Amino acid sequence: MHKHLLTVYLLLLAMVVTAAEPYSSSRIFWDSSTRTTVFTTGWYARMIELQDGRLMAACEHSGIEVAFSSDKGQTWSTPTKIATNHDNIGMRVPDLAQLHDGTIVVSYNPRPEEPYTSDRKFGIRCKRSTDNGKTWGEEIFVYDAQHTFGDGCWEPSLLELPSGELQLYFSNEGIYTQSNEQNISLCRSFDGGVTWGDPEIVSFRNGYRDGMPCPVLLKDNSQIVLTIEDNGWPGVGDFFPTTVRCPLDVNWHNYLVNGDSPNRAKTLDFAFCPNATGGAPYLRVLPWGETVMSYQSAYGRDGRLSMYVALGDAEARNFRSLQHPFKVENTQTVMWNSLCVADTGIVIAVGGVGNRIEMIKGYPVRRLQAPYAHATVDGRQTRGEGYYKPQATQVLMGIERGVRTTADICYDADSIYFTARVSDRTEHPLNNAYGDGVTLLIDAADRCSLAPLDGMHRIFLRRAGTAQLSHGNDSKKRWTTDNNLHVHLNVTEKNTYYIIEAAIPWTDLALTKAPEGASLQMNIEVQDNTIGDYYPEKEYLPDGRRDESWTWMELYLQPNPEPTGINTPIYSNPQPSSPNSLPKGAGADYIYKLNGISTPIGREMGGRSHNPSVVIVNGKKILMK
Repeated sequence: MHKHLLTVYLLLLAMVVTAAEPYSSSRIFWDSSTRTTVFTTGWYARMIELQDGRLMAACEHSGIEVAFSSDKGQTWSTPTKIATNHDNIGMRVPDLAQLHDGTIVVSYNPRPEEPYTSDRKFGIRCKRSTDNGKTWGEEIFVYDAQHTFGDGCWEPSLLELPSGELQLYFSNEGIYTQSNEQNISLCRSFDGGVTWGDPEIVSFRNGYRDGMPCPVLLKDNSQIVLTIEDNGWPGVGDFFPTTVRCPLDVNWHNYLVNGDSPNRAKTLDFAFCPNATGGAPYLRVLPWGETVMSYQSAYGRDGRLSMYVALGDAEARNFRSLQHPFKVENTQTVMWNSLCVADTGIVIAVGGVGNRIEMIKGYPVRRLQAPYAHATVDGRQTRGEGYYKPQATQVLMGIERGVRTTADICYDADSIYFTARVSDRTEHPLNNAYGDGVTLLIDAADRCSLAPLDGMHRIFLRRAGTAQLSHGNDSKKRWTTDNNLHVHLNVTEKNTYYIIEAAIPWTDLALTKAPEGASLQMNIEVQDNTIGDYYPEKEYLPDGRRDESWTWMELYLQPNPEPTGINTPIYSNPQPSSPNSLPKGAGADYIYKLNGISTPIGREMGGRSHNPSVVIVNGKKILMK
């Protein structure tokens, strides 16, 4: 009896130490093909999406300039200067917001140059447009600090509350004339930015420099949260992106976040993020509640600053999935950056690359989808084969290593189909473990493990046209090779890229049938051998670790929509009324209703519409809600 109990205990212990809660937050897929120049010359850019669907950007360039895009950032209008330098005073660091009534407000920071004179002070100003940015009113006074650089004010940032109150936050050292300290101050307007009240201090760490505030209101309207740069964390010795917060119903009235307050916190989740110090944070909220933050850090770049972006939870905590949106040369910097979130959930990173302003789009995804379909395994990505995206681009990779990779997946009763297009100019198709290729990792048993266990599988699809199958092992907790594989693989080589397409039978994944309607965990490894040696570079899905399936992304196998169960590929020719192109609501549950039977087919983050929709497929109504 005691021996039996010991065995059960050891088995339970093994389960405890080899499993973890699945990674549940989104990851961002950055699309390098969307990288575009917004301003050919400029610094410190900010961008918003206007109520009419246009994008609007502002930057500093001999004053404050604005530009507009009517095609979601592909092209931009010629910049218009709305505030000009004068009297040796530079107009700097703009921020912009469109209010609920349509008024556009741009705030900025007059900064006098030497020689300083007492009549030219560091200050905060704003301008308003009531005609969608066509014309701009007179300059509006908000605040003045002192007239010297050491006692100035900096970096205004705007937030409108549901009540209509407009808030302007800024860094303020104007009152600390005998020290190097700095606080975060707030001015309020109750008439859309026409007039402003006196500043109130909302955040201050005694002896240090809270700076560069960026405010948001959380999705549930519970709290106002600012990201700031804080150089007072013990043992850090540098600025670190930090949040300070206040309940909305308190709204900073008699409320100060000091250095010891529980309402001050570091942002990064160190289980996934390095201790990458830095400042200039910028915070935004995604339509479904998760938060996204950028900041600049020299981590891993020999002192040169670059842009980092990380995703946080709905409380603006636990930021992870840390990535560089802009791939730049080691000699380049990406500084004074910001983020824009389109209403569909697309994240636009706006970076100061050298002395120009660039943008790149990223797509937050929480769950990957595998439609029921029959792909043709011919090494070509033909539109409408049945993958989740018509051009097989559900997954976007390569932002860190510079090897752009698109990938997608579908399945049927016999196999799971996988395809990847890899833009790799350094061709090393070695027929061994070190050659170019893409590895698909599948946890088909929902182990959510900390090590390779039974039910976990690695399928290395080599550029050379061969495949290798490995399985996890409960007793050894490592990968073991299986030579009895039945993968059907086809590779197409081009001058600047190669395409891999494969059908992997369910039996190779130790399954007797397709787990239709179930969720698996999936990771992708892109392997690029750059010089033909034994050390190829590798890149995984963001935060995905090769041997720990709890960090992989969820893969939902959409049920076969044919009520008869016949294996008919309904995705072979997507049309606007097909399930492959249904409106994707941010965070919306998809429901198929066929013959009166409701079948959930998953949760998609960041789609094209937030509204319920009814479409017609084969003469039947499908309700999305």
